[in-house]
Amino acid sequence: METHQHRTDALVVGSGYAGSIAALRLAEAGVATIVLERGRRWQVGADGDTFATQHRPDGRASWLSPKSPLTDQTLDIYPGVLESLEGEGLTMIAAAGVGGASLLSNGTMVEPSPELFRRAFGDFLDQREMHDVWYPQARELIGCSPIPKDVLDSDFYRSSRDFMDQLERAGIPYDLVDLAVDWGVIREEMAGRRTASHIAGLNVFGVNSGAQRSMDVTVLARAEATGHVEVRPLSVVTGIRPQGDGHLVSYDELDERGTLVARHEVHTAHLVLAAGTLGTTRLLLRAKAAGHLPGLDASVGTRVGNSEVITARTGMAPNNPAQGGPCSVIVKDWQDNPHAPVTLLNFPWVDAPSDEGWITTIGASPTEPLGSFRYDADKDDVVLNWPVEDPRAVRATDAVRHTLDRLNAATPGSKTAFNRIGTTGGNVVGGVPLGLATAADGSVHGARNLYVVDSSLLHGSSGAVPPALTISAVAARVASLLVASIAGA
Repeated sequence: METHQHRTDALVVGSGYAGSIAALRLAEAGVATIVLERGRRWQVGADGDTFATQHRPDGRASWLSPKSPLTDQTLDIYPGVLESLEGEGLTMIAAAGVGGASLLSNGTMVEPSPELFRRAFGDFLDQREMHDVWYPQARELIGCSPIPKDVLDSDFYRSSRDFMDQLERAGIPYDLVDLAVDWGVIREEMAGRRTASHIAGLNVFGVNSGAQRSMDVTVLARAEATGHVEVRPLSVVTGIRPQGDGHLVSYDELDERGTLVARHEVHTAHLVLAAGTLGTTRLLLRAKAAGHLPGLDASVGTRVGNSEVITARTGMAPNNPAQGGPCSVIVKDWQDNPHAPVTLLNFPWVDAPSDEGWITTIGASPTEPLGSFRYDADKDDVVLNWPVEDPRAVRATDAVRHTLDRLNAATPGSKTAFNRIGTTGGNVVGGVPLGLATAADGSVHGARNLYVVDSSLLHGSSGAVPPALTISAVAARVASLLVASIAGA
């Protein structure tokens, strides 16, 4: 099969939160940029059937695999929205599609407290600078806001109001969380003019109403509108290697069924990796093993973290079965928990096992960056190790249990149904730690004109809160520095 040759000033691998922000900043600087995205474009249609749902999972739910950790069904092979990687102690999931992880789930945007931020980043990032400059910039780019009162007061969000009442009785601090959704479209869902998606908790594989403010329709669309950015979907990067002062990037072009239709090579003066923790670490470790990037720092593949704790409580009065999404309430038990700070988000559960009242939460608590990736030559892929039984990981469930016990004590009849460390990690971060594997502008040590801007820069933690806003804020900071480096080159 013939290999097609291309050239560009800058090439971004990945189109999620970080890749879209990097593409926009490069475009604003007038840098001709190609964005390679392995997944397809998911353009929400009027029929409300763009994405698979938990009720009707199919190949759209899984990246070129008949299996997904989020359903027991066997699926048709299709370039769907989620890849899963079976690791040691953890099955990691990663998004695929133009817009990346912003297409999926709840779009919760949370800034950690100063203490939790410093606990996550140490001296590698200045918390005050991030708070004053980059978190606000990330919020502005994404366009997030908390649930409006009229939506919260509706019957669709009765369980959210019940949760808030319980938290007040227990004396546990909470707030309404910023969400990357269009509340006008949510109101149309409520009125029956759009497909019930968020309000029915059907958002794990994408949001069929169009309510999600995903990067493909916000930040990346702005970048494309400049005329300096070309997005190439269904483009699977297979390798990177230095060539001159730049890099040669090999990728396979797929059709809508995931079949290989062409092979390409792009020579780029500046290569920006934004393929997420799994994708970016995979590309770097594969290139190192092939001898293309032998000078990479030994920290590449390390400081990987998973702080997710999954819980459910029952025994309450019946509430709306889907628990209205996206999750609107954030618990900030950050001061009074004797084990560790705890964050909880009420998480929609469309398949609660009984009519009894349930409230499901996704929790987070600070954990050490205990995980690591290694390259497996037989698989030509990375393997993720997460020591799920390590006491430092288990401590997170103890902290969450303490918060749940306080809630149960304040809510007669309620009890904890389960409380376990997450073994399907969609919020796993780390692998190319900022300041160790890279410089402040994301430039990779041991390589030339190669940058990383995504979740792999985090040191295994986003400060015990969902990582999307922190990923975006770090990407905004790093992108500004790398654009300055490129412009001054």
